Amino acid sequence: MRTITSRTTMSATSVREMTALPSRMRGISMTGWLIILIVVMVFGSAGVKMVPAYLEYNTIKGLVGGVLQDPRVGMKSESEIQGDIGRRFDINNVTAIRASDVLVTKAGNRVTLSIDYEVRENLFGNLDLVMTFGEDFSKDGRQ
Repeated sequence: MRTITSRTTMSATSVREMTALPSRMRGISMTGWLIILIVVMVFGSAGVKMVPAYLEYNTIKGLVGGVLQDPRVGMKSESEIQGDIGRRFDINNVTAIRASDVLVTKAGNRVTLSIDYEVRENLFGNLDLVMTFGEDFSKDGRQ
């Protein structure tokens, strides 16, 4: 009868590595998990508070752009244009700015509407998120 024996050749360094590995492979500690959780919660909270402001800004851009799409906008006075913007803001429940905050300028056949505002949201304690929005919209009256 023949017996088969396997020989495993291990160097002294590999034996030391095998015994040292479990102490280095313990994973992330409880403190590490706590730090990761806090960072995720801060960024998640900031994201949740920022999304409505950006959605409202997108709505405002669409409304102001829609006012300029009116073919009669070149013939209207500045107060009539602000009235149109105010009605659109009321219908769409825009609360970040008022129609009077939109700067309407007419120079010849060119109508320019400018919005510039900021939104402040409290993150926690005395730490606030400040988001600044601004854009100019123009239309040539001959178009």
